[in-house]
Amino acid sequence: MISSLDFDTRLFGYPVGAVDWEADCKETDFLRAVKDFKLVYVFSEVPLSFANPQFLPVDVKVLFEKELNFSQAVDGVQVFSQENPVSLSQQEKEALRFLALESGVYSRFKTDPRLVNEKFEKLYELWIDQALTKNELIIGTHLEGMITYRIQEKTGKIGLFAVQPNHRQKGWGKKLVSAAEHYLGEKGIKKLQIPTQESNQSAMGLYQKIGYQVVRKTYIYHYWKD
Repeated sequence: MISSLDFDTRLFGYPVGAVDWEADCKETDFLRAVKDFKLVYVFSEVPLSFANPQFLPVDVKVLFEKELNFSQAVDGVQVFSQENPVSLSQQEKEALRFLALESGVYSRFKTDPRLVNEKFEKLYELWIDQALTKNELIIGTHLEGMITYRIQEKTGKIGLFAVQPNHRQKGWGKKLVSAAEHYLGEKGIKKLQIPTQESNQSAMGLYQKIGYQVVRKTYIYHYWKD
């Protein structure tokens, strides 16, 4: 019923699991199965209610998608890829790590008060370091913002996405997404997916404004065993 998550277990230092909650799942069966875990992520396509107070609603993940057509190149950005690998100073990399943390302010790893000891920071710093290593990153020329991407089976997937606080409301969000669309479209990618949190109303509004459609909502709960 519960799948063990080796990566999260190693990163957090205690047993972490996950379960996709189906219609026939029972809370009593889950509580019997959870004995070997400290933390379990519960994913559901519909809102859930639980009798046990150790279940905490932490996120409504919204997945946006758009079919990619021809788009113009975008000025003022730099695309890093296998063909154009990352070449940044240590100071620039530190600025990217700041942006990585900014990208997660609505994340369940940030908002769950039971995740302590800088678990959120460790996770997001690791994510941006992986994007740098894999050269899957687009930035403003002067680090006004950044967006990470990956390609999976002809679909582009956005990961981290943030704009520096002093450059917000200046069109940088749209510019970075447009740059990702252009680069991925040139690579033959047919569609682009962007996840966000329902509580992040500015991101929700941006994606809808530039032609993205909601294709999935996922209700996420964290169960913590005392």
